[in-house]
Amino acid sequence: MKLKNFNLKKKVFIIAEIGNNHEGNFNNAKKMVKLAAKAGADAVKFQTFRTENFIRKIDKKRFNQLKKFELSYKQFKSLRDLAHKNKLKFISTPLDLESANFLITNADLIKISSGDNNFFPLIDKILKSKKKIIISCGMMNINQIKSLEKHIYNSIGKKSAIERVAFLHCVTSYPVEDKYANLNSIRFMNKKINLTVGYSDHTLGIQASLAAVALGANIIEKHFTLDKNFSHFRDHYLSSDFRELKTIVDSIRRLEMQLGKKNKEIQKPEKKLIKIVRRGPYAIKDIQAKEKLSFLNTNFLRPAFSTNFLNLKKILGKRVKKKFLKDKMIKIDT
Repeated sequence: MKLKNFNLKKKVFIIAEIGNNHEGNFNNAKKMVKLAAKAGADAVKFQTFRTENFIRKIDKKRFNQLKKFELSYKQFKSLRDLAHKNKLKFISTPLDLESANFLITNADLIKISSGDNNFFPLIDKILKSKKKIIISCGMMNINQIKSLEKHIYNSIGKKSAIERVAFLHCVTSYPVEDKYANLNSIRFMNKKINLTVGYSDHTLGIQASLAAVALGANIIEKHFTLDKNFSHFRDHYLSSDFRELKTIVDSIRRLEMQLGKKNKEIQKPEKKLIKIVRRGPYAIKDIQAKEKLSFLNTNFLRPAFSTNFLNLKKILGKRVKKKFLKDKMIKIDT
């Protein structure tokens, strides 16, 4: 699978998006980091925010819920260290500029949510930081995506953008119904833009993530929780639990192997079968020297004992130089 320079590991980068599924419980956040590592993910992703910096206090229900979910910067540093201890990248989405400043010095990568993919003060702050940045493209059409790509090129240059920035196809709905997943957007985006393309999966189950890889997604982000029925908070229902995330990871790794390279070559196990399963020319009766080969005196049977692909093309109509007895293989150079 060809990767644009963003992902130097040359494999699909799998992100377990914990988001706010810890619901403000630090111990649960730590449990999910460890389970994501055990499942084989490459990274964990959280949301880092100060509620008063992005939600109106007048929206009391939403404000109070997110205030309850807030983790401190100190706790995020501990989660980063735990992620690193478990060989995971630590990613978080800043939902305000203050949190962005914190993540610039503490996260391995920074994720921009679909809701902020046109919030240029935030995007530009991350671009100037030299951090790698992943941007979800929910609620965007291709013209808007290309416009954002152009803005990024103008900000940091095309070479740096290709090395540092990735776009994720995303449909902003929770969960996404199958009829709206539009996974062919991944192939389309890969043709239309020069940056690494991935997929942020909000569908139920594992199928969309696997299909996305087959369609060319180099990053897969999947919501992750301890239990799909953990609470009434929306995100648990559409998230993968440990067993499902492990299935996604294992399936993607197998799928990568099956996808192989973008070429068409004879594979190693095929090579030893060519001489056995291809057909070769055999005399169906005695053939005299200078006699012309045709279906009247020649049949094509296994094995061929040859790897020459064009052998059969050259046989019929050719005059043999010597006699061939019935049931003997006819050599091409005779």
